[in-house]
Amino acid sequence: MTEVKGITVEVGMSTDRVQQKLRAVSKHAGALADEQDRIDSMNDEEVPTRLEGSE
Repeated sequence: MTEVKGITVEVGMSTDRVQQKLRAVSKHAGALADEQDRIDSMNDEEVPTRLEGSE
């Protein structure tokens, strides 16, 4: 590692857990994008006044 003046911080972590978390985020982001596309394709009469699961 190149010597740097000032403060240097080294961080170690389990990449397996980070990878699992990123996969979960990716899965949910894809589902959200699909739902937004579905809403965008609706005409004004089809748009629900309440979202599913928001009760």
